[in-house]
Amino acid sequence: MGGMEKSPQSYCKNSKEVKMKFFIPFLILFASCVNHEDVNESSETFPKSEIALEIEYAEGLEFNYSDDYTSIVSKSIEGNEVYRDSIVLVHTENLNSKIEKQLRSLPTSINCQSSTHLAYIDFFDQLNLVSGLCGLEFVQNGKIKDALVNNKTAEVCLGENIQLESVLQTEIDLFLAYPFAINQIEMLEESGVRTFMIAEYLETHPLARLEWIKFFGILFEQEEKANDFFNEVKNEYNALVQTEADTNKKFIFNLPYGESWFTPSANSLIVKLLEDAGLCYFYQEETGTENMIHAQEQVWSDGTIAPYWVIIADRPEDFTLKELIAENPVYGSFKSVEHQQVIFCNSRTSDYFLKGVIEPHVMLKDILFATHKIDRHQPKYFQLLK
Repeated sequence: MGGMEKSPQSYCKNSKEVKMKFFIPFLILFASCVNHEDVNESSETFPKSEIALEIEYAEGLEFNYSDDYTSIVSKSIEGNEVYRDSIVLVHTENLNSKIEKQLRSLPTSINCQSSTHLAYIDFFDQLNLVSGLCGLEFVQNGKIKDALVNNKTAEVCLGENIQLESVLQTEIDLFLAYPFAINQIEMLEESGVRTFMIAEYLETHPLARLEWIKFFGILFEQEEKANDFFNEVKNEYNALVQTEADTNKKFIFNLPYGESWFTPSANSLIVKLLEDAGLCYFYQEETGTENMIHAQEQVWSDGTIAPYWVIIADRPEDFTLKELIAENPVYGSFKSVEHQQVIFCNSRTSDYFLKGVIEPHVMLKDILFATHKIDRHQPKYFQLLK
């Protein structure tokens, strides 16, 4: 983010940075390539839960329950390219139909295209199932990294490209993919690899992204744990939400990249988080699904007015306000810098791009503490730069 620095899983194309590059004709082709299995060929069935989970916030996730199966649907969100994917968990041997994509038992080997999936998987203590990952080198969380090393988890991507041979060597049950590279998903399916598209990054509310934990709860037969955790975080988050954004507390976002300054859409998840903390986005009128591009000079001018500046960037440990100004003396004229109201998240030393996915309530507390709305809090992701 900062300086157009991307997340550790930037190869997975954050929805606010890159628009998905596929269209309906590809989806038709994709559907025709799926391996159709007859569920009667196996007597094994997926355990049926007594809990039927409901979706409250997530726009891209849907559950459908019946006595014979549970259908999980992943779908696009308004404003993004259209896609739809589904997988069926079969609960009975007597299902007299053919199903395109199905699971008849708990997965024993999973590949993930993004490290953000690891946050959900770790919550259920299922890291031992992760046999392949894209961007293994970018995992910074010590506990998770050690678990992946112990698993002998394979790197299954080269840059942004999935390496089919590496995937097949992991004896995979399920590949959790991002739906921006339909040709690669198609390649996996044609080779007999069962895939499912994960689109939590398209969500525009922090609790909506968290709610994808329910998908993993179903996948690992831990629905109750998923539901309880979601409700706990939801209640804590909503209890902290500031009902109105303070127009006197406007914020700018990010650092420049070359001569341009990329700022998130007003519809983005991070902007929603900051608005829930009572701040007001300087570019509130700029809606859409992608980052907005401003001339560097424009944001310099806006920075002299905006009382807050929020930055997420990879910097050395104990990075200071003085070091920020050293990157460009113009920053010294920013109102946020003058009043020491630069809210900074160091992605090198915090777990923002991994554990932050399931801790929106903690991030909200960080912002509230930085803006003096709450006391007695130890910042974990965001803190004032001094």
